[in-house]
Amino acid sequence: MGKVQDHKRTAKARRQIDATTENVDHPDRMEIEGVIEQCLPNTMFRVRVTQAPAESLKSKILLGTLAGKMRLYRIRVLPGDEVKGYVSKYDLGKCKITYRSIKTPLQQN
Repeated sequence: MGKVQDHKRTAKARRQIDATTENVDHPDRMEIEGVIEQCLPNTMFRVRVTQAPAESLKSKILLGTLAGKMRLYRIRVLPGDEVKGYVSKYDLGKCKITYRSIKTPLQQN
């Protein structure tokens, strides 16, 4: 093979690194869990934090918006839903919602 083909092969091999195996750490964000308290216009929500790495965030109410695939696929979020998200260390009053867990109450007969 010529020099051009070898160069293209090595460039392609460099592009095909699996990014999911690398531990992507975001030092400027904190993962939180919370419950939706209120729905607001423009896909905004009031989120009451239930679990957070910082004690000052627990039981605090944040302004949350949908992020990424939640917005793309129009995932519905209603009051009472448990959600996961993250808070930037630069603005502790807002959060991005990344996951909605479905916990239905048990049916009583």
